[in-house]
Amino acid sequence: MAYTCAVNNCSQGSYWLNKWKSQLCETCGCLRKDRRCKCEPPFRLFPFPTKIRKPELRQKWKQLVGRKDGSKLWSPSKDSRVCSKHFIEGEPTLKNPVPTENLGYTEACKRVKRMALFEATSVKPCRKRIKLAEESTKRNQKRLDFEAVSMNSDMESARIETESTDPEVETLPKSQTTVPVIFTLLAMFIGLFNYIYEQSNKIAKLQAEIEILKHENKKFRKNFTDKILKTNDDVNFYTGLGSRSLFDKLHSVISPLVNRRWIGVVSVVKKVRNFRPKTRLGPARKLTSKSEFMMMLMKLRLGLLNKDLAKRFNISESLCSKVFFAWLRASFSVLRSLVYIPDEEALIGSKPERFRDLPDLHSIIDCTELFIETPKDLFLQSQSWSDYKHHNTLKILVACSPNSSIIYVSPAYLGRVSDKALTLDCGYLDKIPSNCMIMADKGFNLSDECADRCITLYVPPGKRGHSQMTSAAVGKTKRIANRRILIEQVIRRLKTFRILANEIQISTCGHIDEIIGVCAALSNFKPPIYKS
Repeated sequence: MAYTCAVNNCSQGSYWLNKWKSQLCETCGCLRKDRRCKCEPPFRLFPFPTKIRKPELRQKWKQLVGRKDGSKLWSPSKDSRVCSKHFIEGEPTLKNPVPTENLGYTEACKRVKRMALFEATSVKPCRKRIKLAEESTKRNQKRLDFEAVSMNSDMESARIETESTDPEVETLPKSQTTVPVIFTLLAMFIGLFNYIYEQSNKIAKLQAEIEILKHENKKFRKNFTDKILKTNDDVNFYTGLGSRSLFDKLHSVISPLVNRRWIGVVSVVKKVRNFRPKTRLGPARKLTSKSEFMMMLMKLRLGLLNKDLAKRFNISESLCSKVFFAWLRASFSVLRSLVYIPDEEALIGSKPERFRDLPDLHSIIDCTELFIETPKDLFLQSQSWSDYKHHNTLKILVACSPNSSIIYVSPAYLGRVSDKALTLDCGYLDKIPSNCMIMADKGFNLSDECADRCITLYVPPGKRGHSQMTSAAVGKTKRIANRRILIEQVIRRLKTFRILANEIQISTCGHIDEIIGVCAALSNFKPPIYKS
C-alpha cells in the first residue's frame, strides 16, 4: 500500500522509499533493500496516534498539520502518515511528540507557540498546589514547634511544683527536647515521598517506551509478508505459487492444522480438543502464521539454509527448523491429495492436440535423481552411489499425464537401484488400468511385466542386432521423443524448487518424501505446458 505525508505541499511517500531501496548503495555496494545494507533511509513515515490510546496527542497532530475538509478540521484515516522531516528529532519522542517543522502554511509558527503556551499554563495549577503544600508543611512545623515549647514549659513548672511540695522526691535529670525527633521523621517522610514520586515518573516513561516498541514490533510482524510479497512476480519467485490470492487461500486451509505444542525441543502437530482453552500455551510467537508459511515455502523454492532463514526472519536456527517441519507435515497432509491418478475420462478430456493420435496413452514415466550429502556409513555410501551421476543420490519415479500434471511420485530410493527395480517395487504398474498405454525411455525393460497386466509399453526401438536403424525405427524414435520430452519438462519444473535441485542435507533426508510430495502438488498449480 502506498503512503504519502499528510502535511500540505509535502510529497514524501512510500514511492520514493521503495525507489531508494531499489538502488545500489554507494557505501556498501549492495542493494539497499537487502538486509546487509545498514544505511539509514532519507526519511521515515509515522502513523497518527490512535483514538483509543492517545486521543489528545492525535488531536494535537491534527491541529498542527492544519488540513481542512471543507469548513471542518480534516480527520486522518488509518493510512495517514507524517514524515520525519516535520519532527525536531526526526521522529516523535517523549520530549517532542508532535510535528512542528515545515508544516506548509504561514501561521504554523504561531500555532506551535500558542500550543506550547497553552501547555505551560495548564501546568501552572500543579505548581501552585506544590507551593501551597510547602506552605502548609511550614505552618505545621511552626505549630509543632509551639506545642513542643509549651510542653517543655508545662513539664518544667510541674517539676518545680513537685520539688516545692515534696522535698523527699529525687530530682529527675532534664530530658532532651522531642522536637528534633519530629523534624527528623518529617524530613524522612518528605524524602520518601520525593523518592516515590521520581520512581513513579521513571516507571511511567519506561511503560510509554515499551508501548511504542510493542506497537512498532507488532506493525513489523504484521506487514512483514506484505513487504516481501508485493506483486505476483514476487510471490512466484519466493514461494513458487502463481498469485497472492492462491497464497492466502492455501494459508487459510493449512494454518488450522498447525498447532505447535512445544515439549522440550520437539515440535508436535496436534489438533486442539474442544475442552482445552483456545489461548496458546507456551512462549509468545516470534512470527505470524503467514510469515511461518512463507518461510516454509521460501526454503522449498529457494533452497535456503536454516541459518540464512533465521537471519532473514530474526529468529534462532532451532526455531526455524521446528517451524519448517511443523508446516511441512501440515502442508503434506493437505496437498498430497492433489497428486493422484485421474479417471480415463478426465485424461481423455484434458489431452492436448499433439497426443490425440495416441488415444490409449495413460501416462509418461521417467526416473530422476536427487543429490545428497555423502553419508558417513560406508554401506549407505555404496548403496546411494550413482554411476550415472558420479555422486551419492536418491532416485524417484515421476509419472505425468498428457496434460503435464504430475499424477504419481514414488517414495525415494537409494541411487544404486535400477529404473526397472524401482518401478516394480513402488507398485505403479498395479495402479494403471488395463488396456492402457504408458510411454517410457528404452532403459525401462518392462515389456513382460506390462504384458502380464494387459498394459502397452511404448518405448523407442533399440539397435541391438543391427548395424544401423531402419527408416521406420528412426521415425518411431522421433515420434516418441517428441512426446516423451514432456516428462523431462515436468521434472525440470519440479526442480525449480531448489531444495530438490541442490544437494540435500542428511538431516533432511528423513522428510524427503514429504518435501517431494509438497513440491509436486505446488507444481500442479502451474498452467499446463501445452495449452492447446
